[in-house]
Amino acid sequence: MSDQLITDRFAIYNGNCILGMAELPDDSIHLSVYSPPFVGLYHYSSSEEDLSNARTYDEFFVHYGYVIDELARITIPGRI
Repeated sequence: MSDQLITDRFAIYNGNCILGMAELPDDSIHLSVYSPPFVGLYHYSSSEEDLSNARTYDEFFVHYGYVIDELARITIPGRI
């Protein structure tokens, strides 16, 4: 990820969540903070990869499923 701040105490990443999370190792994240752009509320960009550009709720939840899968993979067991 190109936009990041990593210290000995924390790391902050800003970027495409699907691509960024794919770079992170399993069971490596203690806490994730994010706000998903639910259908029709706000459009962040014109990119087809952007969750905010889903045309229907069904399309959104298919795409959002990838986010949930990656969060489950990278989050340390016992954390939520």
